[in-house]
Order: sequence, then structure tokens, then C-alpha cells
Amino acid sequence: MKPDTSGGPPLLSIRDLTVSIGGRELVRSVHLDVDRGERVALLGPSGSGKSLTAAAVLGRLPAVATGSGTVALAGRDVLAVPAARRPRRVRVAAVGQDSRVALNPLVPVGVQLRAAVRAAGTGDTTDLAAELAATGLADPERILGGLPGELSGGQRQRVQLALALACRPDLLVADEPTTALDPVTRSRVLDVLADRLADSSTALLFISHDVPAADRLCTRSVHLDGGRVVPATEPGSPGRAAVELGPPGHATAEPGPPGRAAEPSPPGRATAELGPSGCASAEPGHAAAEPFLAARDLHRVHPDPRPRRPWRRPADPVRALRGVDLDLAPGERVGLAGPSGAGKSSLLRILLGLDRPDQGTVTVEGREIGAAGARRWFRRAVQYVPQDPAGSLNPRWTIQDLVAEPLRRLAVPGDHAEAVRTALDRVGLTAGLADRRPGELSGGQAQRAALARALVVRPRLLLADEPVSGLDPQLREQVVELLADTCAATGAGLLLVAHDLDVAEALCSRLVVLDAGRVVEDGPTTEVLARPTHPTTAGLVRAAGTRVPA
Repeated sequence: MKPDTSGGPPLLSIRDLTVSIGGRELVRSVHLDVDRGERVALLGPSGSGKSLTAAAVLGRLPAVATGSGTVALAGRDVLAVPAARRPRRVRVAAVGQDSRVALNPLVPVGVQLRAAVRAAGTGDTTDLAAELAATGLADPERILGGLPGELSGGQRQRVQLALALACRPDLLVADEPTTALDPVTRSRVLDVLADRLADSSTALLFISHDVPAADRLCTRSVHLDGGRVVPATEPGSPGRAAVELGPPGHATAEPGPPGRAAEPSPPGRATAELGPSGCASAEPGHAAAEPFLAARDLHRVHPDPRPRRPWRRPADPVRALRGVDLDLAPGERVGLAGPSGAGKSSLLRILLGLDRPDQGTVTVEGREIGAAGARRWFRRAVQYVPQDPAGSLNPRWTIQDLVAEPLRRLAVPGDHAEAVRTALDRVGLTAGLADRRPGELSGGQAQRAALARALVVRPRLLLADEPVSGLDPQLREQVVELLADTCAATGAGLLLVAHDLDVAEALCSRLVVLDAGRVVEDGPTTEVLARPTHPTTAGLVRAAGTRVPA
């Protein structure tokens, strides 16, 4: 539907919005109007104030934040009205970055979806499965009966989107709604959003680092930098490149060539020839080194999560993993790709010792982790960077205390304060942020804090689940370079779950593709991306839009 151009008041009118935390202004005098049916993108680097602006619109500013100015929905200032008295005649729905926070972990998905539709007074609660299926979720009936914690990050994000759209809102505030999705699902979800918004009067405030997605969905863009609105560029204009590369005045990190991921050769590993791409391929006749981590014949089956009922036939169990084998040599960097729900999260949980396979084993340096997953030697050797940083950071602790915690718990010798300062500096977090709490950071800053927390103990293997998904393009390049440099300097290995195939190509010499719980492709990264042999890999490459598979 086209925006309302009748001359009436805008649906959303922000005037002189200023948000401060600890006496520091993080959003400064923001002005923004959104008409009914209009789709507006709010762009800018991490920490520019996008998420705080969205929180003000939703009436969800952190308790430590103070807001001034006006945020008017249909003419009524939501900042000046207590939450219980906010206007009900304007329905506002939100899709946030962290799907774990948005969904109640103790309530089945179907109950949450049904309650949201009833509370909004719109839609049909009898066809909730269709709402889930529209976002590309397979087996929606099972998902309706399950709990959010049984889903992958990408699946939870799509459930959150379905929940918001099912309410038929007047205004949809979408804060990085596609960061947890693989390229194929991202494209499908954007199509769903575009179709649903085209057939309704719903206005959209789309907050994203994904400039192509913003161009695809929105008719107008607003750029924030340093908490202020700066001159914006319209989709397709020559000045658009400045938005994509980040704000002026920042040093842009030059991405390394794809081949740098294979240097230096891991200690103890067979000598390998480097092809034109720089990826390593083992020479015939050379025995492979003993793997640092080895997974053998992993199977994981999730039973029907719904309670048994005499009138309901139990659904077939979900086979999350089906005979997965995976080796990581010392210092090797491996990318793990695949569509949402392919089994990546289930595999990571087992490799971390947080879940046990129904069949198969995982060994680290020849020792089976099993019940010993919590042993100190394992926790120091293997560290994890989660996809949802807010779920891993204690909201009551400061960032410096959170980063220092692994040093204390693992009894790492040395100057802990200096190690924390070094780790924060390496991920681009300034000293002024060290005393803040996670709720006072942007999504990108929280992701960097989680990365610093994992790197501070200098692990031998880093398991990273989409570590750059919440970062703007400029910071994404810097963190990719940081990971590459850290692995090269320390000899640490890396297992990187990545939906961004360019990040996998820049960091990893080898790419493993999962689909339906099975490894469907495994080989040198550039070769797999240039000449995929499985339809799933070809689909991911095609949807990423950066290259055309041969």
C-alpha cells in the first residue's frame, strides 16, 4: 500500500528526541516522521543510536536511560504517558535482534502466537500454522507445540516475525530482523515482508546494517551517526556508498585477500599446496595430523515436544543430526554453513558439551568430552561466541567484570586488568564502555563484548556462531581482520557458523555445508563456493548474490 499523502498527521512523529545514559547523550535531537503505510529505513553504524530510537518508539527504554522530546503515535506522546495508559487505537509490533528475549522460553510457540493475535483483536487464531509457513518455516504444526529453546536462532527469528505480522499492526518496528538468517531464508523473509506490507496499511520502521535489504523494502532512509540524524541518501543514489561503508571519519579496515585464511600452516599439520585462492589442500601421500577436535557419527533426535493427548497423534521425531563426522586440525579454520534448521546449533551444543548426542562421540586432543564437558582443561581450550550476546552476558555486571570472569574462573595467571583492557581494545570497545552494563550497549557493542570475553583466555579453538551478524559493514571487516590476526598470532583454530559466505571465505580455508542434519559438502572454501556440487550449497551461493555458481 502506498503511504498516506492526504496531508493528515503522520502515524509516528519524533521531535527533538534525546536519550541519555549515565549523563552521556546517546541519541541527540532526532526528528523523524513516518506516515501510514510508509516504509522508512533507519541506517547507521553500531552504537549510532538506532536501537535506542526504536526502544523509545516502543516505550521500552532501559531503566537507566532518560528520554526527552516527543514520540507521538497518532498524535499522542508515548514518552509522557505511563505504559498502562498508552493509546490502544494504534497497534505497534516489534521484531528485535535477540529472539531469545522476545519469546517466553517457558511457553509453547503456539500459545504465544495465539495470545498475541487475541490481544491485538485482529487476525484468525485458527490458522496460525499458515502464519509460520509464510516465513519459510517447515513443519509449522510441530513448532507451534514446541518451546522457543528447541528452535535454532534463525527459526526463532522467523517465529518472532510471524508473531508480529499476525497482529496486523499499524506500525512494525523491525530491528535487524534478518541478521540471524541464511541468504536463502533472508531473501524469502524479505519477500514475505514486502508482500504483506504491500497489501496492508502497516507502516514500517526498518533498522538495519543490511543496506540492500533496506533498499528492497523501504522508500526512504534516515542515517544516524553519533546519535544524530545526518544527511541521508535515497536508495540508488550515487552517495549511497558512503552509507554502506560506514560514517565518514572512521578508518576503514581493508579486508584481507581470501587466501590469508590459510596462513600460517597449523603446527604439526601435513604440508599443503596453496591454490590460486590460497586455500590449503592436502598433498597425496601425506598423513593428516591428529585432529584437535574430532566428531564421529553424531546423531541427535528431538522427540515431539508437545504434551501427549489421547486425541492427538504424536508427530515424528525430528532428526537434528544424522551421522555427522567432523575433524578440526590444530589451528585450522573451518566455516559451517547451511540453511536455518539444518542442525548447526545442535552440532555446536554437542561440541561444547552442552548437549549429548544420542549416538556418536566428540573428542578434544583424544579425550572424550562427554560428562567432562565442564572440566577446566576443556573450558580453557575451547571458547564460544554466541549468536545472541544479550543471552550470554549477565545484565547486572559491568563489561569489564564480564570479560574478566573467565580469567578468574579458570585461574589464568597474569595481570587480569591488563588482559581485559587489551581484549576490549582489540575488539574496538573504548575504555569508557568498560564500566557499562550490557543493557547500555547497542547490539553490535554487545557482540564485541562477547567476542572479547571469549578471546581473553587465548583459547586453542574458538566456536563462533555468527559473531559479526550484528555489526555494520565497517566493523564487520574490522572484526573479521581481528579474528584472522588473532588466530594467526596464537595458532588458535576456528569453527565459524556463518550465513555470510563472504565472511566464511575471508576467514576459513575449508567450508562444511549442513542440510537436514547431514554434511552435504566439505572442501576448500573457494572451491566449494565457485563450484558447489550440492543443490543446497548452490542455493546459498545464489541467494548471497556475490557470485554465480558454475
